[in-house]
Amino acid sequence: MLAAVMLGMGLGLKGSDFARVVKRPKASLLGFAMQMLFLPVLALLIIWVLPLSAPAAAGLFLVSLCPGGATSNLFSFIARGDVALSVTLTGIISLLSPIILPIVFIGYLQFAGADAAEFALPLIPAMKQLALVTLVPVAIGMSIRYFAPQWSVRTQPLIKKIATVAMMVIIIALMATNLNVVQSFLSLDALAVLTLSTASLLIAFKVAGYFRLPAKTQRTLAIEVGVQNAGTAMMVALAIMHRPELAFVPLMYGLLMNIPAFAFVAWTQKYHKDEPVTANA
Repeated sequence: MLAAVMLGMGLGLKGSDFARVVKRPKASLLGFAMQMLFLPVLALLIIWVLPLSAPAAAGLFLVSLCPGGATSNLFSFIARGDVALSVTLTGIISLLSPIILPIVFIGYLQFAGADAAEFALPLIPAMKQLALVTLVPVAIGMSIRYFAPQWSVRTQPLIKKIATVAMMVIIIALMATNLNVVQSFLSLDALAVLTLSTASLLIAFKVAGYFRLPAKTQRTLAIEVGVQNAGTAMMVALAIMHRPELAFVPLMYGLLMNIPAFAFVAWTQKYHKDEPVTANA
């Protein structure tokens, strides 16, 4: 299902979209830095402050290493953000995640202590499988978009709908077999998840404002940093590491992250106004 989502993302990307990083370096580089550097650091800070179990801490850090995914693109659209920038950032980070995610996560496991050391992640198999379900589908989608642009535009909404429904079925099935997820919405794990999603969203929004980016760009960067693809984290935990307990926090994140995201969208629609786009954005 994650591969289907990535295929749909690829259908919406063109090679020229990646030129945005060069044309608008401030917004692109800031978004990249906040998602790849600030978000994992924030997750580590939360892990340091809250007495989480080893699986919960590892799951939270794993989520922080994931790209935004189609969900962040959808929220950017609803929030009247820069959807093209959102898709571009998600695409670039998704292309890099098969390399960066396993290396950084293995580094975390090695330095997290004896309790976390039991969660072994094979580096090369992890890179191969992540590339298979992220990099390859995006490349296929972009190729189809290049050779059949009109068909791609017509098909993309259908693929997104199918992938979204299928992902919801998987989440419901996981919840049905792990009812303690629902029972744990008032737990310390839920507090960690809500802290990560809410703090990252708000801080990214403030930082983008500090750099005087246009209002729509501020909203986009906030959502890109605050909304991660929990499906990638669950795939690593379930399909690569075969540790269902490690997927508990990512599953919880996939559900609870919608609370601050929808609240932010509602706030932006009511109070946050667009500003003229500056040349150095």
